[in-house]
Amino acid sequence: MANILDYLNWRGDLTFEESPLNEVDGLILSNLSYVSFDSIVASPWEEEAISLRQASRIFWRERDEKELLKEFSLIKMTPFAMRRVAASKRFGDLQLMYYQNSVDPEKESQFSALCIRISRGEYYIAFRGTDNTMIGWKENFRMCFETVPAQKKAVDYLNYVGRKCKGQLWLGGHSKGGNLAIYAAAKARAEVRSRIIAVQNYDGPGFSKTMLNSAGYREIRSRIQKYVPASSVVGMLLEHDGNCTIVCSHVQGLQQHDPLTWRVFGTRFSSVPKRGEESQMMDQTLHDWIYSLSLDERRTFVNMLFRLMEETNIHTMNDFAGSRWRRKLWQIQRKIRADSGYRQVMKNAGHQMMEEFSKSLTHMRQMHHIRRKG
Repeated sequence: MANILDYLNWRGDLTFEESPLNEVDGLILSNLSYVSFDSIVASPWEEEAISLRQASRIFWRERDEKELLKEFSLIKMTPFAMRRVAASKRFGDLQLMYYQNSVDPEKESQFSALCIRISRGEYYIAFRGTDNTMIGWKENFRMCFETVPAQKKAVDYLNYVGRKCKGQLWLGGHSKGGNLAIYAAAKARAEVRSRIIAVQNYDGPGFSKTMLNSAGYREIRSRIQKYVPASSVVGMLLEHDGNCTIVCSHVQGLQQHDPLTWRVFGTRFSSVPKRGEESQMMDQTLHDWIYSLSLDERRTFVNMLFRLMEETNIHTMNDFAGSRWRRKLWQIQRKIRADSGYRQVMKNAGHQMMEEFSKSLTHMRQMHHIRRKG
C-alpha cells in the first residue's frame, strides 16, 4: 500500500535531470499549492524565489503542529507531507515564486496558485483546490451554473506568469485546482498555451458542454492527464471528455479524495480498469440530479444552502470539527423548519435527488439481474 511518501523514499534522491517529471511528481507539486506560503513565498509582483527547503523551514518555525492537526479538513496533512518533500534531494532545491492567495467575500471567490521552477527552462504552475472556507466551497457549487471568479483569475495568473517564465510549462491541481488548471490552459493566450507540456488534473470536477466544445479546450485536450480515485465523486461532477486513470486508494468512499491515500507503484499510480459500481451510481445520480434542475433552480438551491451556513455562523470546515457538527446540524434543521422558503427549496431539491437515486438503484439492480441470468 505504498503512497507518495513511500515514493519519496524510493526516488527522492534522484534529480529531475536524472529522472524527468512524472504523474506522481505532478501530484506532489500540485499539493504544495495547499500550503499557506503567505509572507514566505514572493508574490507575482516580486522578482524573487525561495527554495522549497528554505520555505518549509520558515513555515514550520511559524506554525504549531498541534493546531494544524485540529483542523477539520481532508488536506490538513499536506504541510506535514510538504516537510518530507522539502527534505528530499529531488524536491528540496526547487524554487518557489509568484505565490498568490486571495479570498474575496464580496465576489465569493477563493483562489490560490504557485509557480515552481523545476529547471531554468521548465516550470510547474500549481492551482490550489478548495480550502476549508465556506466561500471556497460555495464557489465550487456555483460551477454547476456559471463561470466562477476563480476560473477567470486562473486565466489571468497563467497569462501573467507565462510572460514571466520563458520556457515550457506544466499545469496541475487537485480537486477544484485541477478544474482551474484546465480552464486556464484552454482560455490562455495562444503563445502561452503553445508552451504547455501537459495539464494534470487530480480528481477535479468537469465543465459545461459549452466549455468542452470550445476551440481552446479542443486544442489542449490531448495534453490533459486526468486521475481519479476508484470511488471518485468530486472528480466526476459535471461533464467530462476523454479517458482518465482510475487510481487505487487504501481508504474507502469520500476519503479517497485525499491524495495522500492514493497508491503508488514506481513512477506511476496503481490503477484499475474502471471505477466501482457504487461510485458510478453516485456519479450518475448526482449528474442526473444536477441536470434535472434548471440553472435558476441550481442557483437558488446553492444560494439558500450557503445562506443557511452563514446564518448559523458556519464560516469554515473547522466549524464542524469535533462534537460541534451535531450542534450546527441542529441549528440548520431549526432554521429550515422555521422558514417556509428554506423548506420549499430544500424539499424540492431533496425530492429530485431521491427520484434520481431511485432510478440509478433500479438500473443497477436490473444490470445485476441480467448478469446473473447471463
